[in-house]
Amino acid sequence: MKTILDHHRTGPQFLDLLLSFATGNKESEAGTGSMITKNNPDGSYEVQYRLSYVEEVIGNSSSSWAIRQTGIYHRHVPNGPGSIWIFLHPRPNSTLQQRIEACALEWDHSGGSFDDWELSHILALSSYFGDWRWYLKTLSADTEHIASVALSLDFAREGHYGRGTDTLQGLHSLLEKVLPLSPRLRSTLATVKSLKSLYETLQRQGLYGELHSIKILDELRSYEVHTHEHIATVALLEKRIQEILSLLAVALNLKSQSTAVKINRNIWSLTKDTVDDSATVRLITIVTLIFLPASFVTSFLGMNLFTFQTSDGSGFAISRQFWIFVLMTVSLTFITVGSWMIMSRKRRKQKNRNEQMSTASEEVV
Repeated sequence: MKTILDHHRTGPQFLDLLLSFATGNKESEAGTGSMITKNNPDGSYEVQYRLSYVEEVIGNSSSSWAIRQTGIYHRHVPNGPGSIWIFLHPRPNSTLQQRIEACALEWDHSGGSFDDWELSHILALSSYFGDWRWYLKTLSADTEHIASVALSLDFAREGHYGRGTDTLQGLHSLLEKVLPLSPRLRSTLATVKSLKSLYETLQRQGLYGELHSIKILDELRSYEVHTHEHIATVALLEKRIQEILSLLAVALNLKSQSTAVKINRNIWSLTKDTVDDSATVRLITIVTLIFLPASFVTSFLGMNLFTFQTSDGSGFAISRQFWIFVLMTVSLTFITVGSWMIMSRKRRKQKNRNEQMSTASEEVV
């Protein structure tokens, strides 16, 4: 490569064009590659640019689109050895390479002049520019298909929420394809405008034939108009996708909020039922604590405090020592209920202390 550059005495700016291919089609390079012009003191000039384009890749069962780029370097020396052209192709036997080789043979056989080679810029644009329209139509069809799916979703139905999430991912993927197109097309537009300005200057200087200059300028004006149209189409697609994204994101968010509200209501209902159950258990516990002492004392004393047949023949009678039953029952009741209340209070205090320690540790973290 160094031998070629030294032999053709290309300027150092060509290395920038050459090395730009090392980065591939990364988004950081989407807006670069516009034409650079350098005018030399001897009247010669150098132009270089990188042209981004789309190309359909046809497989065995399907086809896809790939973003590619080609580099063009041109130096013209008036009243000298003529022009030097260097084309950097993304792959062997590219469309531009085949067309350049065919035109070169035709120009040599017909004894064409160096003016014919100036059509190489138009050859480069015409080789790839038309594919932009078909690629944008494909993206537009994909957008409308996803939009029809998104607008038909009913999140009240089972399974539509998952479909909505998949559709959202598809929209994001489509938006990632559309976003880099605008800077790439603007770079192409800047190149077309620079070429038009260059050849308008060369036409005034009379460096090329009038017919060639008019033909080149007419073609460049046509590509300038089409590039503006493609940029407007990309802007519309981008806006359309973002609107669908916003609409779908809002719908998914509302569905999530609705689900969260239902869950909160169920939790509140469960909590209420738990509280009611706890109150019932508490009441049963208290009744049991009151009943058990009396039952225990009754079992302990037996039936000695009561008699159903007295000596004088009367019926049921209570012993004068019945106060012992009352005293023991009340005492045991106070002891059992009091013990339960003390233990319950200790457990509540320990629970509150643990909650305070947990809250304090979370605040420290």
